[in-house]
Amino acid sequence: MPTIKENTVVVLERDAVLRLGVEALLESWGCRVIAGDSVDELISTIRADNVRPTLLLLPPTDGGQTGDQLAGRFGAEIGCSLPWIGVTGDFALLKRWKAGEIGGILLEMPCSPETLRAAMNRALQGGS
Repeated sequence: MPTIKENTVVVLERDAVLRLGVEALLESWGCRVIAGDSVDELISTIRADNVRPTLLLLPPTDGGQTGDQLAGRFGAEIGCSLPWIGVTGDFALLKRWKAGEIGGILLEMPCSPETLRAAMNRALQGGS
């Protein structure tokens, strides 16, 4: 099984408490984390630090944009396509994902650390 250690993970989360918790969890697994509450802020940090992320943790919807659209924006701005994972309690959204209407990997809330880690491994292997 591949390791997630030493991967650079971008975390977009508007709730500061949730963002800090996810950041601490990922860092405990050996990931480098770039976290923020806006796409512009994150892209600016990625460029300033000259890093190449390997995975995105995004909200499945944010300000009228879908996770696919957010991931596409990151890809366009940093020059590479990245896998993304979202966590949601929206059952309609999960149903659409299961039907193949939404890309990325969606996890149902609440999400255990083990479930997130397994999804990250799957995403880094190119799975969905």
